[in-house]
Amino acid sequence: MPKTWLKVVVIIISIILLIFFIGFATLVLTEYFPEDRESLNIDGKSEKTVAVDKNINIITYNLGYLSLDKTQDFFMDGGKGVRPSSAANVTKNLAAVKNFMDNQNADIYLFQEVDTNAKRSYWINEYEDIKSEFNGTATFAYMFNSLYIPYPLFNTVGHVESGLTTLNKYKVTKATRISLPSAYSWPKRAVMYKNCLLEERMNVKDSDKELVVYNIHLDAYGKEDGKTEQLDVLMDAMKAEYEKGNYVVAGGDFNQTFPGVDTEKFPIVDTKNYVPSQIPDDYLPEGWKFAVDLDKPTSRLLNEEYSGNYDNTQLYIIDGFILSPNVKRVSVETIENNFSYSDHHPVKLKIKLK
Repeated sequence: MPKTWLKVVVIIISIILLIFFIGFATLVLTEYFPEDRESLNIDGKSEKTVAVDKNINIITYNLGYLSLDKTQDFFMDGGKGVRPSSAANVTKNLAAVKNFMDNQNADIYLFQEVDTNAKRSYWINEYEDIKSEFNGTATFAYMFNSLYIPYPLFNTVGHVESGLTTLNKYKVTKATRISLPSAYSWPKRAVMYKNCLLEERMNVKDSDKELVVYNIHLDAYGKEDGKTEQLDVLMDAMKAEYEKGNYVVAGGDFNQTFPGVDTEKFPIVDTKNYVPSQIPDDYLPEGWKFAVDLDKPTSRLLNEEYSGNYDNTQLYIIDGFILSPNVKRVSVETIENNFSYSDHHPVKLKIKLK
């Protein structure tokens, strides 16, 4: 009898190990490996042309896959949540963001964390829905294309297809996905997002120049040197375009604190969870500038649901823009909405090309 039980235990352990090995091998073999540069489909059409000395309104907004609203927390930020309790949260937030777009009527929207097919957002194709009523063009670049994310252990994230979305009322001549260096080592890299830039190019009226706009979402949780390298790749791309004579704007979720942020007004109190990196004060070349609203928070820590009170919440300023010297910043404003639909606030920029 003891030998029989021992055989049963050995068989059970062997089966568990085999399942683990097959699962691990599957994740490794199906890892998403994008090219360094990939041309993107441009959905929709527009004939509107960018012009010098005309206001251009751009909004950046990390949508938190329309699942990280004020009622949510998140396991990677010190909370426990993985997704809302029902799809109703997602559809409610989706409707609110579309209403927001109608009210703002911006020329260009830079959205981050837009799901197309994911368990965490109840398989709703957010990209298709967001662009469905937009009068202009839409492009999408994958950041997540993961067969299965196997953590947290007993409530896994599961399958995720997600990325960046740019909506544009101007005529886009070309859209490109540009890969950024990974901030993760193997094997964690296999199931983590693949950071990238979504580059769109627009001709400038009565000129041989282009307006080049980058939608960005830099890494949050990886190695510090990896985050720095990603920012450096972005700046190298922007400087190369400016040297050609083009106008250049980058906007999105930098996951890094900007120079000039008042650390007394926005102190990092919670140091055991997510802590953004600090962009050095002298990082930008001469003439280049950040466009950031330094008076209002753009993001919150998801260690718990939002209390409704800034004083009880870990706040950050990590969303904004970088402008080349030939782009004039007219205004920049964080639009506070009480973190109602995402763990981020949208930031609105008004510019003119010189």
